[in-house]
Amino acid sequence: MIRTESLDRASQSTGQIIASSLTPGVYELRARLFAAAGGTGTELGTTSQVLDFCGTGSNTVNANTSFGTSAQSVRINPTSLTLKEQAVRRIVSTVWAADGSARFVTPGSISFTSSATGTATVSAAGVVTGVNAGTANITTTWAEGPLSGSMGVTVEDLVITRTKWTVLVYINAANDLFQASDLNVNQMERVANNPDVRFVVQWKQSRDQFPSSSFDGVRRYLVKYDTTGNIASELVQNNMVNGLGQPLDMGDPQTLNDFITWGKANYPADRYCLVVWNHGNGWKRSNLEEGGTRGFSYDDEYGTSIQTWEIDEALGSNVFDILAWDASLMQMVEVAYEARNRARYVVGSEESPPADGYPYDAVFDGFRDNPDAPTADLTLGFVEAMVNHPPYATRKITQSVIDTSRLPALATAVDILAANLIAQEANLQTIAPLIRANAQAYSPNSTRVYRDLIDICTRLNAEAGTPAPVKAAATNVITAANNAIIHEGHNNQSAGSRGVSIDFMGKDLYPSLRPDYERLKWAADTRWNEWLAVAP
Repeated sequence: MIRTESLDRASQSTGQIIASSLTPGVYELRARLFAAAGGTGTELGTTSQVLDFCGTGSNTVNANTSFGTSAQSVRINPTSLTLKEQAVRRIVSTVWAADGSARFVTPGSISFTSSATGTATVSAAGVVTGVNAGTANITTTWAEGPLSGSMGVTVEDLVITRTKWTVLVYINAANDLFQASDLNVNQMERVANNPDVRFVVQWKQSRDQFPSSSFDGVRRYLVKYDTTGNIASELVQNNMVNGLGQPLDMGDPQTLNDFITWGKANYPADRYCLVVWNHGNGWKRSNLEEGGTRGFSYDDEYGTSIQTWEIDEALGSNVFDILAWDASLMQMVEVAYEARNRARYVVGSEESPPADGYPYDAVFDGFRDNPDAPTADLTLGFVEAMVNHPPYATRKITQSVIDTSRLPALATAVDILAANLIAQEANLQTIAPLIRANAQAYSPNSTRVYRDLIDICTRLNAEAGTPAPVKAAATNVITAANNAIIHEGHNNQSAGSRGVSIDFMGKDLYPSLRPDYERLKWAADTRWNEWLAVAP
């Protein structure tokens, strides 16, 4: 949605709304008529029409509406439609009066039907889906007329080819990161010149929330090679909506799951990388002091996000070669362990990286140049690109790669450490708070106590008063963590980082977070939650 405005006028009087500085393109104007001022009272009617701003001349389009006038026709825009199998397009039905105005009609009085649902289906909101190659007619009916109109739909075969890599990028930019999304897609375009490495993007922006966004709604792109500053990629699906005709909620785990299913079906590959692009908050919801309930993939249009314990729901039964978090604070053992059965390698940052996120051209140039290289070798590109990116030299940068097959051993080591910490809790009354205060921290505040796991254990070993059993267990954790972390890089702004963080909160904070923490697989399989419950 670009703009919402109320025009209050008495019956039979006229008025106008002027929308200026619109980007050239095709827009839908939706109008609703109410009995009282300010959009209140009974809703008397609704109408939608398509406006074409071609970008030439004065770029002015007049859109007139009327109520109670004599209806002449009902027509669908566009007048015909060609789409691929599985593609989705939205159509608009308008009842036109004899004077050329769009007539208000009773809400719910317009319907759609398809003559061949095996070829194309249409929802009550006018969403057409290509099912199988062929032709169909879509008919719209205005029940109060009654009047009807139709359009032809041609569905073409979807030609599917297999490549060496498909990189699925889930860009939820319906938030304050929207500007970085254009930059990142441009970076992908610069390295999209190897046909064996495809970038497939689901991308959302919301002009309702952020008017300066470059577009509005949810789109799917097949990224195409381009070195300009423009987005030159192939728009595969546009204006993707739910059954109610509203933009998809990209803070819903099912929306991510649907994108993955669609992407793998239409762009199969020998190997897959999934990049989740957005804000992140580590394992937990937003800070209690911020009043939110966000985890990762924040959709500000709906106030939603995906929680860490919903990773299985979001990723389904898929197993990715690489799961990369282009989001803050996500390289935690709690998060990686949750995803261990869904990805062979988990890539991410312990820190909160800059808003521009991954420099995608630098991250993926190795994929483009050598797509047959071992996956573990290619993941090094994430680390080197972040650490060596000149604009990030003065920012806190961390990046690491975890081999998930080695996480069970790390979980066992941490479980034993937790048992020893619990047993020695009385002897750690000053040591635990000291380590909490001095270990490498990540965006710390009163409710976020994320610390580097290896740094915690190194400091436990360095304290003279740490009981011997705790030191022995900490040493084993360091060994297991180093085995699991196959690549790691950081700059001097985050000098104590070693590749994976853990929540190191104390018993005063834990009760408020216990219900969520105990949803995690990490809490089910280790005694770390039991340690947090008693930690000084």
